[in-house]
Amino acid sequence: MQHSLRRTHRLAMATIAPRIFAFCHTFGLTVWIAVIEGSGWTLILPGILLLLWPGVAYALAANAQNSKRAEFRNLLYDSLLFGFWCSVLDFYVLATITIGLACLMNNLVVGGVRKMLVAAVLFTTAALIGSALTGFNFRPYVSNNLDIYQWAGAVVYFLTIGRVTYSQNRQIGRSIGEIKFQNRVFHALLDLGTVANRATNIHTLLDNSLKHLQSHFPDYGFAVFVQERQRSEVTRYAAVVGLSLEDEQRLKRLLTNVNGQGVQPGALPKIDEGESLYVMSMEGRLSLYEGWLIMRAPNRDDSLEQILSLFADQLAAATENKLLHLELKKTAERDGLTGLYNRGFLEAALQMSIQGKAQTPSLDFAVLMMDVDRLKEVNDHYGHVAGDQLISSVAKYLQLHCRDSDILARCGGDEFVILFPSADLTAAKRVANVIRENLPEQRCIIDTANGEREELALHLSLGCASSSEVPALQVFALADERMYEDKNQHRKQRVDDLGTAGWTPL
Repeated sequence: MQHSLRRTHRLAMATIAPRIFAFCHTFGLTVWIAVIEGSGWTLILPGILLLLWPGVAYALAANAQNSKRAEFRNLLYDSLLFGFWCSVLDFYVLATITIGLACLMNNLVVGGVRKMLVAAVLFTTAALIGSALTGFNFRPYVSNNLDIYQWAGAVVYFLTIGRVTYSQNRQIGRSIGEIKFQNRVFHALLDLGTVANRATNIHTLLDNSLKHLQSHFPDYGFAVFVQERQRSEVTRYAAVVGLSLEDEQRLKRLLTNVNGQGVQPGALPKIDEGESLYVMSMEGRLSLYEGWLIMRAPNRDDSLEQILSLFADQLAAATENKLLHLELKKTAERDGLTGLYNRGFLEAALQMSIQGKAQTPSLDFAVLMMDVDRLKEVNDHYGHVAGDQLISSVAKYLQLHCRDSDILARCGGDEFVILFPSADLTAAKRVANVIRENLPEQRCIIDTANGEREELALHLSLGCASSSEVPALQVFALADERMYEDKNQHRKQRVDDLGTAGWTPL
């Protein structure tokens, strides 16, 4: 509603200035002729009433429900009044021509040829009615001074119309520019969610999102920093597009000094002449982190803060959804005790390796199976909490010997498996040998159910197999068979060394 009132006010103000000038100039012309002819107030008093029309026209346009249509009517009323007044001035030639052309041009500019023809008919009709009431007289010439006055007024009037038209064109140009910019913002927001959903992790999400924003705003630079809420000095995720390394380092230092209070929306101090940086906090938009979205604009524009807020909301929502999705995925794929992959994830990965071997016979894979020896005895003597501590210690130890490409999973209570995609038996044997060589030196400190601390040695049974030995579907079974053979040998060795199968704590 307020926007509509402002628009109406601008429209009325754009036309009132030339209208006031035209009627004041016509009143001056009337006074001049009255003085020359000595007719006194017979012309001046009606001329004073003529001066009231600009105010009435402004009120009609400003208070009308449709200001544009009201102003069109006002221009037609102008034609009526000026046509009638030309007859009052006895059709002074120069005045009649300039006033008539002004009426026609005004209506042509705002309403086209049809409006111009209507204005011409009204002007002519009013002039004829005025002649019928006052008598027809023709005044081709009055004086050189009056001609100069009339010419000067006509020039000023047409220049005023040109100035008003120029201002309107500039306003239209700015409006078109704002609409185009808003469309860019709309399309950037519309596609940002799609870009974010395609990302497989947070790093990719942030990087692709900023590249997407810059594709819509090539002259702008963007950065996003996501920090741990409890430790603001730790940047967990970051992405930068279109900013220099110096700008990036400066922003990191600035955000580090925030001390967890959050940066309020606003412009940061300029780094380069003619450029401005804006920062928007994602405070309250992320549950586990604090984030900031930064935008570098070519020129300072306070409206960019609102736009940046929209981008921050969209990006924060996408980040939060991705974090939740990854957390749910991790929960579904990970073992709750050790944090390693669970059996379901391992079986899916093993199936992919089997399919890969079927499609590409030269692409082998290997499996290393491990079983924690004497876990049941630890549970019986020290409690299940101690057994869980033993399992966790074994998991941490195995992680030290796995590469990023290896898949380490806990398959059951005491079983662990390492899947080596795109590797043969050599890789599995290498890891198995490393584990056997270092295992005797490993110790696990556990807390017993009685509140005591015990030191236990780690014992593992190992078995490995590869698709280079047997068909892909039989690799897992062969590794399991070899692991149990190794376990039986360990059990037999303990019996031979101790002369009994009883439990001997370490």
